[in-house]
Amino acid sequence: MPDYLIGSDVGTGGTKSAVIDIDGNILGQHFIEYPLITNELGYAEHDPQWYWNAVADTMKKAISDSKVNPKNIRGASISALSPACILVDKDLEPLQLAHIWMDRRATSQCEWLRQNIGEDRIFNLTGNIIDPYFAITKLMWERDNRPDLYKRTYKLQTAADYPAMKLTGKAVTDYSNASLISIAFDVRKKTWDEKLLKEIGIDIDKLPDVYPCEEIIGYVTKEAALRTGLVEGTPVAAGTVDCNAAWVATGAIENGDASIVMGTAGIIGIVHTKDSFTRDMITIVHTANSRSAYTTISAQLCGGLFRYYRDTYAIAEQNAARDTGLDTYDIMNLEADRIKPGCDGLIVLPYFQGERTPIWDPYVRGMVFGLSFNHTRGHFIRAIMEGAGYAFRHNYNLIKNSGIKITLPLVMSEGGAKSKLWRQIVCDMLEAPGVFTSNSSGAPFGNAVLAGVATGVFKDFSVVKKWVEIVDRTEPVAKNTELYKKYFKIFTELYNRNKDLYLDLAKIRENRI
Repeated sequence: MPDYLIGSDVGTGGTKSAVIDIDGNILGQHFIEYPLITNELGYAEHDPQWYWNAVADTMKKAISDSKVNPKNIRGASISALSPACILVDKDLEPLQLAHIWMDRRATSQCEWLRQNIGEDRIFNLTGNIIDPYFAITKLMWERDNRPDLYKRTYKLQTAADYPAMKLTGKAVTDYSNASLISIAFDVRKKTWDEKLLKEIGIDIDKLPDVYPCEEIIGYVTKEAALRTGLVEGTPVAAGTVDCNAAWVATGAIENGDASIVMGTAGIIGIVHTKDSFTRDMITIVHTANSRSAYTTISAQLCGGLFRYYRDTYAIAEQNAARDTGLDTYDIMNLEADRIKPGCDGLIVLPYFQGERTPIWDPYVRGMVFGLSFNHTRGHFIRAIMEGAGYAFRHNYNLIKNSGIKITLPLVMSEGGAKSKLWRQIVCDMLEAPGVFTSNSSGAPFGNAVLAGVATGVFKDFSVVKKWVEIVDRTEPVAKNTELYKKYFKIFTELYNRNKDLYLDLAKIRENRI
């Protein structure tokens, strides 16, 4: 009897599911896009029901397209954008819209933590700093601003936990997502720090129980089976964070393995087993061997910038796409490829929704610098790509200088990495070679592998190594690297010289002055 596995990834811009066989072949997959809810106060939200509907619908379509008998699907796993803060009541119904990773509203809660708990204590416990990014700060905001809703809360759930809960009826989380709920998660012991939670004023009972990523946490219910096309009783693994699942798909599972995910968020990840962590970066528990492995990551906006331009300004490109049958993104790439490196002095600061590593500034916003009548749409598009590249360089320099082992080449994956031009820009910026894999479906594929390990279909994660097919290697171009170094100095100074103005701007926007 053949064995199959299914994985889903809940992304910031949409959800994809994939069915694979035990030889790593993708037999069926489907993607559904959804919007992002934002406002001028730094809110960034999704409706949690979008997650469940998208997971259920993409699973059903992927299973249908695969032509496999659902009875032969041995396990399922879900990853997602992280962190997120979804509060559910005792009936497991959501009480509010999900605060996602780019939501920046919990600034006062972070200031309280800095003054009353301290950065060092949090870092020593979690491997992370204090920032509105982490889900505990988002939960504190709910407690302080919607106390009645907080009192009704049964459990906090992440964007991966919520659809897994709908599959199984279990409101739990995994080590990887718990490390981004953070603030009170002991990343070495893999437990909540009850003493610290009492000091913060958060009820430990409102936090989910935590399980290794590769452990079975429940089974598909009858109701969920009808909704997804899975069979009742199908095992469901605890799951993981989206970037971790993508790195599993590219074979980044061993100490020193390095990978770049270029989805809505751009993330550099380095796998390590030593429990020492880098300031100003993010520490998460790695999916592969989650009881003992970590990933040090940087996190920034990347593909989300490209989508913003497409949805807001790319009318001509969308019209051309309809006329030619090409994808809008492909046309945008063609326009950008006509522009020489450096964009004739046009620089974009890619901080459109505040930023995480390494600046950790909830008030910063985007900037277009050096604009002239000489600049075209192609300049804008390439400047967005280069802006993300400069941010990658900023992060990569800090990781490299921390002394962490980095095994080259960098494995590049997800949406933005499909662009040969963007891969070249990033490799030129980092002065490092990169490789692109063609046969990986990213995080959904990684989740399917995780489900296979959890159910015993695969002995361990090393099975993916033989499936990874490198189709393109990108070497940095020395003259481009030298040019980008000059522009990078301006890029970093633009932020340093204007960060106080960003704070003043936020105060005016929020009617604080």
